[in-house]
Amino acid sequence: MFLFPLLILSSGFLLTAVIIHLDQTALTYYDFVAVAIVMGGTISVGATLLPWEYKRDILKAFGYLFKKEKSHFSDILVLSKKAFESKSCSIVKPQYLYEQIFKDGVEYIQLGMSKERLEIILEDQIAMQSRRLKRVGYAVRNLAKYPPAFGLIGTVLGLVNIMRHLETASEASRLGSEMSIALVATMYGLLVANFIVSPLAEFIIKKVEEEEEYADLALEAISLIKQEVSSLEFLEQMNALVPYEDRYQSNYSGEDLAA
Repeated sequence: MFLFPLLILSSGFLLTAVIIHLDQTALTYYDFVAVAIVMGGTISVGATLLPWEYKRDILKAFGYLFKKEKSHFSDILVLSKKAFESKSCSIVKPQYLYEQIFKDGVEYIQLGMSKERLEIILEDQIAMQSRRLKRVGYAVRNLAKYPPAFGLIGTVLGLVNIMRHLETASEASRLGSEMSIALVATMYGLLVANFIVSPLAEFIIKKVEEEEEYADLALEAISLIKQEVSSLEFLEQMNALVPYEDRYQSNYSGEDLAA
């Protein structure tokens, strides 16, 4: 399930239902000035705020929006089992941070690197990658304060235009409808900020934190493999770090690590 697009669609559906309930149409809430100022201003500021020096991280962060929601705990336990048994890693092109940690960690073990040193290197790698992705999320979060401001500008422009045409009685009779059109810009700003930008930022940050958690679990597995602990100790330690439903199932013989 692609969670974020689904939430946006459901919000749009509810908004449409409200409009229909009010016996109105979508065109009632359309105004070119509002669209141009709010959307144009938001896109311009967003392009300025994003850390373009991390283009790959920007693409990865926004790629979270179109990935299915899935827990990776069981996948990590399978990789841990294979790495524990063979002291090797079959991953060629890592797609997730935890896969990269497994790949690099096993290589460091094969090179004979000390436990303390490999942990420092892998922790720094996790922190660096998470920091870069969170910068994208924080940039989008900061963007959320701008659409309402642009909406207010659009409303002010609409009110100025109304006041300039109040000289005639015919124009005065249209005051109510034109006032409502002017206020549409403020509504656009609030919708963009609270229905799109803010949820987008929080969603990206949430996914980065989840990936960081998975990477930390992979690091723990690498550390245990380096310590050459028994299979039973490995099983118990890994089980302690994952949700109950994802844990290894074992007969506690110290030999069965099958998930």
